[in-house]
Amino acid sequence: MILKQISTRHIKSQLSYATGNNPFYKNMYADFGLKEALVHPKLYEALIKLEKPLEEKGLNLVIYDAFRPLAVQKYMYETAPDYMKPYIAPPPQPDSKRGFHPRGVAIDCYLTDLQGNRLAFPTEPDAFYPGYENDPNFPKYLEKCHRDYDGSDISDEQKKNRALLEELMTSVGLEGLPHEWWHFNLPNAWEYPLIESLDDVEIE
Repeated sequence: MILKQISTRHIKSQLSYATGNNPFYKNMYADFGLKEALVHPKLYEALIKLEKPLEEKGLNLVIYDAFRPLAVQKYMYETAPDYMKPYIAPPPQPDSKRGFHPRGVAIDCYLTDLQGNRLAFPTEPDAFYPGYENDPNFPKYLEKCHRDYDGSDISDEQKKNRALLEELMTSVGLEGLPHEWWHFNLPNAWEYPLIESLDDVEIE
């Protein structure tokens, strides 16, 4: 399987799971050799089309998660602490219509200005913030992750930026998930094969 590395002037690869700044508080990709955002060639073609609109708007797109090998998904699921279990998807089966990251056809992302300052969104990316695991309000916080959430506890600016991100991504043919404002994938994503590990990938 060929996957392409994506990092351009206005599209930045900053994998949070290759750092300790994620819900696991540890580098989940280190043992699997994953350091950069990798995507299916068809997803790469779609994303490259965003370079000009991003430049015109004075924005960058930050990809903080992309291809996640099936072996990593298994590792995440098996090692997740109890407080994370409800939020970690089990590794998908080959005939499943779930598991888009292990197919290389999905990204998690947000927008920044040209100085790298993240625009305001209804929640933190992946809904992660330090101490979330001990916050009794976290389940309520998750409601704000839905892309149609319209509660009074999110600002007009956050709604505007969420809509702008969705407008950009859908303009190049990508689809979002209803419960994650940051997630976008190719249509019919489940039709692409699952990829076990980086050993099964040729990187261009």
